[in-house]
Amino acid sequence: MRVLITNAATSLGQALAAGLGDTHQVRLTDPEPRFGIQSDIGHDSETDALVKDIDIVVHLAYAPRAGDGEITWLDRNTRGTYNLLWAAAAAEVEHVVLLSTLDLFVPYEEDLTVDETWKPLPSCAPAVLGAHLAEFTAREFAHSHELRITIARLGHLVRAEEVADQAYDPMWLEERDAAQAVGQLVQKGPAGQYNAIHIQSAGARARFSVEHAKSHLSFDPQYNFEANP
Repeated sequence: MRVLITNAATSLGQALAAGLGDTHQVRLTDPEPRFGIQSDIGHDSETDALVKDIDIVVHLAYAPRAGDGEITWLDRNTRGTYNLLWAAAAAEVEHVVLLSTLDLFVPYEEDLTVDETWKPLPSCAPAVLGAHLAEFTAREFAHSHELRITIARLGHLVRAEEVADQAYDPMWLEERDAAQAVGQLVQKGPAGQYNAIHIQSAGARARFSVEHAKSHLSFDPQYNFEANP
């Protein structure tokens, strides 16, 4: 399959490119010129060209970067997501996987078993609000039957070797496990017009359940961080 990955300069973007590149034709785009096709994803012919002949778009809507201001962040999550999905719909892309964040569910009490059927509770923090607005935009495209969309809400991305001596975060998700899950979503295809799935570590102290990911994707996270204090 032909896969477009946005925000490819990020660490997760590079991990996805490496993993998906073994079995798929991968096209990369990023606001920076060093990684694939440089694009700010405007409402223009350049964005149309990005999605031309693409089967699946993996949109790293939630991809914080050092130095991003609030306006830049919200613009990429709203206008950028809308422009990308508009072009993808016009190009008849088969499936869009939009990466969001489990921080949308942090306001719920920790002893509650929160899963994909629960309603997000976004805060006014730009990163979280931006993710919520990106999800809202994607849901509208799905409900109008313009696109089939999967929302993958990720935990806090880390590399196990970089946090080996740090205090445990119950929302950690190893970057390689995230890449595994997204790769499975690409391979499996959409589960209906609109679907959401939660991805994080699966240790005994993990904040959110990943049972749906395990059953739907055979998601098998390799890192549970149980050795962290």
